[in-house]
Formats: sequence, C-alpha cells, structure tokens
Amino acid sequence: MRDKIVEEISILAKDLIVKLSEKDLKISFAESVTGGLLSSSLTKEKNASRILSVSFVVYSNEAKEKTLNVKKDTLETKGVYSLEVVDEMLNGLKELSEANVLIAVSGIAGPDEVEGHKIGEIYLGIEVNEQRYLIKKVFSGTREMIQYMVCKFCFEEVLNII
Repeated sequence: MRDKIVEEISILAKDLIVKLSEKDLKISFAESVTGGLLSSSLTKEKNASRILSVSFVVYSNEAKEKTLNVKKDTLETKGVYSLEVVDEMLNGLKELSEANVLIAVSGIAGPDEVEGHKIGEIYLGIEVNEQRYLIKKVFSGTREMIQYMVCKFCFEEVLNII
C-alpha cells in the first residue's frame, strides 16, 4: 500500500511540475502535519526548481506565529486544528512568497487524538491566483499513511484547480 501511494504521489508531482511550468506558475508550502512531505515529494522529481518558490515546516504553534504571523488569539480561540488557522497560515505564506499557488496544511496524523480532534482530521488551504479554498477532510490509516494521503490529496486538488 505504501509503495503504491508513493508511486501515485510521484506521478502527481511530475504532472504538477509540467502543468505549473506550462502556466508559468510557482508554488509554495506551509506544512505542519505533513512535516515537509509536500516539498520533499516535489523536489524528488526533476525540474522542481522551475516551480517551487519556498516551503516552510511550521510544526509548532510558536513557528506558526513567528514565521507566518498566525495570531496567538486565533490559535487559542479556534485551535491549531481549524480552517481559521490554515487561512492565516496562507496569509503569512503569501507575504513570504511570490508564488501564485499556495498550500497550507495542519491536522492530526496520530497516533492519538488531540484536543478532541480525531486522528486523520486535516485542515487544508489552497490559493491559486488569488482564489482561496479552505477544506476540512478526514483520512484514516497509520500516521505515515495519513501524511501520504494528505500529500496526494493536495497535489490532486491543485491539479484540479489549475
């Protein structure tokens, strides 16, 4: 199962590189739950440098605040696992990047539930040319498989949007 999804991600990454290159678009990431998997999956493929602008792994709340200017109040009132936080992550990423395609992701890969949120509960923000999409989705599986499924889903969504 792992090998199959890794192969699917590789195919999607290659498609993303081709499509974004054709449209002269750049992509940037703000990753929490995926811990760098999005940018790593992309940079495993040739010509990734044509489209990848910048990527941040902002795993802790402090990193989200300091790097992306996510408001402490939003983290405290809405919780780190929320569409509001992902929205603010996108805002911060937009300030730090010249990319036309932005992805921010937060959530819980497990192995335990956190703060009343289920394992596999993912919050995703995608912005393409000023059009923003905020998505809550639940995946199931091991921690590693959830991270891979999130990566696959992100790449598929961007390909569908562009």
